[in-house]
Amino acid sequence: MTLKSFFCLVCSAVLLSGCWDIKEIEDVGIVTGLALDVSEEEQLLMINQYVKPGQIPTQQDSSQQDSPYQNLESTGTTLFEMIRENSLESNRPPNYTHLKSILFSTKLLEKEPLNQLIDLYIRDHEFRRTVPVFITMDPVQKIFNAQPEKELFPSIQIKELSENYHKNNTNPKNLTIGDMSQYISEKKSFIIPGMAMINGNIKSYGAGVISGETSQYIGWIPLEKMEGIRYLHNNVEGGYIYLSEKDITDGPVVLEIKGANSKFDVSLSDGNLSMRVDVEVTTSLGEDWGVDRNVFKTGWEKEIKKAADKDIEDKVDVILQIAQKELKTDFAHLSQWVRIHQPDYWKEHKEEWDEIFTQMDIDVQADVSIKDFGTQNFNME
Repeated sequence: MTLKSFFCLVCSAVLLSGCWDIKEIEDVGIVTGLALDVSEEEQLLMINQYVKPGQIPTQQDSSQQDSPYQNLESTGTTLFEMIRENSLESNRPPNYTHLKSILFSTKLLEKEPLNQLIDLYIRDHEFRRTVPVFITMDPVQKIFNAQPEKELFPSIQIKELSENYHKNNTNPKNLTIGDMSQYISEKKSFIIPGMAMINGNIKSYGAGVISGETSQYIGWIPLEKMEGIRYLHNNVEGGYIYLSEKDITDGPVVLEIKGANSKFDVSLSDGNLSMRVDVEVTTSLGEDWGVDRNVFKTGWEKEIKKAADKDIEDKVDVILQIAQKELKTDFAHLSQWVRIHQPDYWKEHKEEWDEIFTQMDIDVQADVSIKDFGTQNFNME
């Protein structure tokens, strides 16, 4: 054998040896969900939701004999300590590279600040900054022990529900570990999408508010009041406006939202800030219960438009009332518009923003346009 042939043989042995460090999936502790709460002993409680590969049904055998996941609970004083203690219960060390969701309890975030709780997630290379974060007023065990109907794992069900924000304006947009870390570093208040167990099912349910000053939970925005925050965050992509017979004559209607855009203008007069919020919403007539309504008559939509304008203005005003008067913190992030429109004022007063925010006059004006009749698409312009 020549030297050249020997060299080629050695190279082939090295390059074609396969994955020398491969691990079988049964030997890897794949964690799809992580939940944090307070234990009965007032310690940290952590739940890792592990995949049980042997219990995942296949296309050939869709029968499910046992739960496809296993929840392992640990208690302690630090997250790192609890993660390592998993080795006392399982020979599969937790692997977080496939983590789908992180769930916090309000009870924990009333006690411990988030900037301390997420320190490990920011440092450890296994935790991706794109993992979405959620909050619940229920004990986290209640949600993580659920048996979802459409997903195999509660932790994945939570994530999937949060992706419906473009269909329903009561769902807040996703918040990731990276987003949360940025808000905390900037000392901004923010909201975390909420989850709850209702009639045995996991459901999106409002949002929890985190203080920029303390990084702790300070209040809850109920589901029925969530729409206003979406307009203030300017991330409305769909949803609907329901107007009842109390709002308009000739019966209820549903307007399907096709698009929306909020514009913010900040004025400064005699040292006092004021803000105007213009919300422009484009809709189509999605459902009409008004059997006597003549949609071919000029001006038929005026009453509906007026009621829709007021509906949106009222919903935004509700959120502003919660932010300015109840919680006294700017979780709607209106400070960014002050920084853009009045940069000199912002530089001078940014340290006292929350106090200024509670006194600022904010005028909300909505402008709803009805462009067509849905799939019939009779152009009204």
